[in-house]
Amino acid sequence: MKLKDIKDVLTFASFRPEPDDGSALWTRRFPKRKTLLLNIGKNRTSWRCLGKGGRILDGGSQKGDFKDIATSLAADWRKLTDDGWCNVSVNSRYVVSLEGNLPRKEGIEDVMRTNPRAALGSKFERNKRYALTNNPEHSTSIVLSCDEEVIKKIEATLGESGLRAGRICCGAYTMLRRAIEHVNDGNAVTAKARADHLYVICCEGSVCILSQAGDAWSDLRSRCDFYDEDASAVLEIVTPGRRSDEQQAIEIVFAADQIGSDLPAKLSERLPDTKLTDLTQPDHLWAVISDLR
Repeated sequence: MKLKDIKDVLTFASFRPEPDDGSALWTRRFPKRKTLLLNIGKNRTSWRCLGKGGRILDGGSQKGDFKDIATSLAADWRKLTDDGWCNVSVNSRYVVSLEGNLPRKEGIEDVMRTNPRAALGSKFERNKRYALTNNPEHSTSIVLSCDEEVIKKIEATLGESGLRAGRICCGAYTMLRRAIEHVNDGNAVTAKARADHLYVICCEGSVCILSQAGDAWSDLRSRCDFYDEDASAVLEIVTPGRRSDEQQAIEIVFAADQIGSDLPAKLSERLPDTKLTDLTQPDHLWAVISDLR
């Protein structure tokens, strides 16, 4: 046994997940190393440094093609990561949809990543990457699909810049999942007593809106590259939905990539009788994707 192996056992390093272990939390994979967080859109890329201990540090944003941006900023980005590892959020050319009657067996969400044909059956399309969120109470599922070509180009560009993609996700989809967990996890009230919910997720120009009646998901609208700095266009596709016969209360659950959005105030002004909960925290997008399993 090498001295390093003995040291790793004594310091518990041998029990930590490897950097390329996709099943582990990002912060557990790199507990004492800096990594780079990227959000890549059609014409805009933003980035932050995730420091030791999970602290979100310096970053920036730039408009233009990702390949051009990566080429010009490669040296600066490498300084923001100890080993070149990146956690990437894809913010363009993806689709989030609501599907019914997909397989519900245990572990199917993990199967979706490795063998999506087994999970989707006839709905499977070649040259796509998928992620799945099943509703535990009903037969609906949220499906994320992204062009394989997009992901391969990102991986190739990072490789040319001396960087490595340790995880590729979708910021809007991940923020939506976190909002759903916030509302439903540990909720002891019955579906009949629970308010209906309308999730409104905004992520650097992309938007995802999901209706939830009781426990059931009933409608999902998703748009990439939908707005620029002014997010007021989102108001036009936000509707509170129909109330049930019992006049069930409706609550809007809002989350944006960063604090400072005026959308919650505008939504409250437009729908004064509707409760609104804003889940947005400072560096919300970066905190969500860096805490992603």
